[in-house]
Amino acid sequence: MWLGTFRTLIMRGFFTALFGCLLVGWPRTSLAALILVFGVFALIDGALIIVAALNRWPAGPARAISVVAGGLAMLAGFAMLAWPAATEMVLLVIVALRAVVIGVAELMIATHIDRHAPGAWVMASMGVLSIVVAALLLANPAAGLLVVVRVFGLYAVVVGLLTVAEAWVTQSRYA
Repeated sequence: MWLGTFRTLIMRGFFTALFGCLLVGWPRTSLAALILVFGVFALIDGALIIVAALNRWPAGPARAISVVAGGLAMLAGFAMLAWPAATEMVLLVIVALRAVVIGVAELMIATHIDRHAPGAWVMASMGVLSIVVAALLLANPAAGLLVVVRVFGLYAVVVGLLTVAEAWVTQSRYA
């Protein structure tokens, strides 16, 4: 086991929040680089989701759901890197669909673990937030990609901070 659950969650939260700060701080530059940045982010995030699942959950539904979600996140990253000339609308759809997949997976996991377990409410909150942001992105794609970049940046900052909170809340359980 090369990385413990606590450190994996802290790293995932840090990289997600950092990604969000970059999007909010430099939206025009970020839009030009978003395909590359998101592709790399999705690869790293997917890999960390899989590592955390293998370290955190015993064999069963929670582990399987996490591994599938991590794999799908990595596929989204590969798609962004393989076809960098994709249009902005394709990027918007990929980002939104990734948020739906991760959000649904987090809600499913939160319902499979004990409601009173440390971090269950944080995981459920991340799932709901992911799905709401995806719905907003898909509801009005013509709203302007700079707005989309900023909204997704704020979403990433909040999810990153919630992931760090989950790590701290569950630290004693998985230490």
